[in-house]
Amino acid sequence: MRVKKGIPVSPGISIANAMIIGEEDLRVRRRFVPPSRVDDEVRRFDRAIRAAIEDISEEISRFGEELKIPVQVLESHRDMICDPTLRRGIVDRIRTEGNSAEYAVTVVLRDYYERFASIESEYIAERVHDLEEVEKKILRNLLGRTEAKGERIRGTAVIIAHNLSPAQTASIDKEKIQGFAIDVGGRTSHTAIIARAMQIPAVVGLEDISQEVAEAELVIVDGYTGKVIIDPDPATLEVYQKKAYHSAEFFRHLHEEVRWPAETLDGYEIYLAANIEFPEEVETALDWGARGVGLYRTEFLYEDGEPDEKKHFEAYCMAVAALKQRVLVIRTLDAGADKFHSESVGTHEPNPFLGCRSIRLCLLREDLFRSQIRAVLRVSALGPVKLMLPMVSSLDEIRRARAIIRDVRAELESEGVEMAERVPVGIMVEVPSIALMSEQVAREVDFFSIGTNDLVQYCLAVDRVNERVAHLYQPAHPAILRLLKYVIEAGHNAGIQVSICGEMCSEPMYTVLLLGLGLRSFSVSPISLPTVKRILRQLTMSGAIDVASQCLACDEAEESQAILQKRVRNLLPDFF
Repeated sequence: MRVKKGIPVSPGISIANAMIIGEEDLRVRRRFVPPSRVDDEVRRFDRAIRAAIEDISEEISRFGEELKIPVQVLESHRDMICDPTLRRGIVDRIRTEGNSAEYAVTVVLRDYYERFASIESEYIAERVHDLEEVEKKILRNLLGRTEAKGERIRGTAVIIAHNLSPAQTASIDKEKIQGFAIDVGGRTSHTAIIARAMQIPAVVGLEDISQEVAEAELVIVDGYTGKVIIDPDPATLEVYQKKAYHSAEFFRHLHEEVRWPAETLDGYEIYLAANIEFPEEVETALDWGARGVGLYRTEFLYEDGEPDEKKHFEAYCMAVAALKQRVLVIRTLDAGADKFHSESVGTHEPNPFLGCRSIRLCLLREDLFRSQIRAVLRVSALGPVKLMLPMVSSLDEIRRARAIIRDVRAELESEGVEMAERVPVGIMVEVPSIALMSEQVAREVDFFSIGTNDLVQYCLAVDRVNERVAHLYQPAHPAILRLLKYVIEAGHNAGIQVSICGEMCSEPMYTVLLLGLGLRSFSVSPISLPTVKRILRQLTMSGAIDVASQCLACDEAEESQAILQKRVRNLLPDFF
């Protein structure tokens, strides 16, 4: 028996024989074309581009209305291929270096890979895999190859692969394919997003699972913990067969439970919202029982460069329409200067994670910020929206941002544009400086949303994606618990809503703790909503407060984790 640990991205337990999906060999050797054939090579490249666009359009038409999320991913790939900047770079390489079209594509996209991979943002770094799909689309047409479609994936199995294209993932028969275990990817990879939408257990970021598993070998995929167990021993198999049964029963009764109120046994109602990446995820969130969207990440709009106001507005309109008058919290750009704007800020940043990113970039590039704010204020006429500013570290940043928002509102009013009378403006509490000033800050904003992912790593000086120090990333650390309690109390004392939108909020182990610390508003991944709700419905407020008090008295994270693990095992005995 071997156990691999990855990133759980879609819950559930699957037990089945492995089906290995191999990587295509699209390696390209360095090749030159004579000057007399350069124009022909450019034309050959342009034909490949047109063919790739046609291929994607055909895939989109096959998916139809039921699979909106893979369609969104494929449309983003088509937009990348259509990008004139990308074409210009490849054509310049063919003309100036005399490279073959295949080699020029590989060289130019390699530069994009390196730039994306260096960015300290999980979402942006994940777009490397989207670029790989774009490269494959173009190279297949240049090399005269055809893509292995999802139809070749047959039988009841767990799919093991280095990566899956959106077409492969979405074409899989979910009655036969019971789980995914993938070498690459994170929580925002297209495989993760599609797996959640299709309700198939999935673990990604396993590094070399495709090399570890043999065809037809028995595999367990635990989409709750991120474990993949290869060739399990009889005792482990028996345990997981029981877990798989209870997991299936849980989801079988899901649609009955999601309509129940999220309230404690003693009548305290809790607001449950969802975190989403794309507007198409709103429908999934509502199906899982969300009352609104507590975090709408907008970074996908910047994949192909700086989006204009129209692109912002159209995306927000889709989300607002799908929510049907439920609240949408739109987070402004949360990417760094290295993404698209290093020329604008005048330098390449050696440590972009602590550099000109998020609100800092927006205040530096006011035109970028105003375009997004105009779209948000315009869409407020169609449904309730809130604005959320990320990575705020000082009151000055809040005041400057609010001044720009007021100026944009005045500008729109002078143009006769209809808007909501008031659009609440809040902040992400994810930088220690702002958390420690939360009493003063609460007087100047309309709500707090605690971003525990960054708050924990900034407080503990731990890079959460660095394997060498990942064990030090401890949300239950005593310092973190005290800081969370302080921020929550500061918000409540000021009469503003306090929510948490970080991954900590989606972890069942922390639900009791956060409730006991005073949290009354949770924003979690859509697929986590029913599990969090099931826990909340088994609690009393006094019991949760008692558990939080015990954890606050602990000197070490391991002590509080033990308390919380014991509690969650009692609440969800079938899963833990």
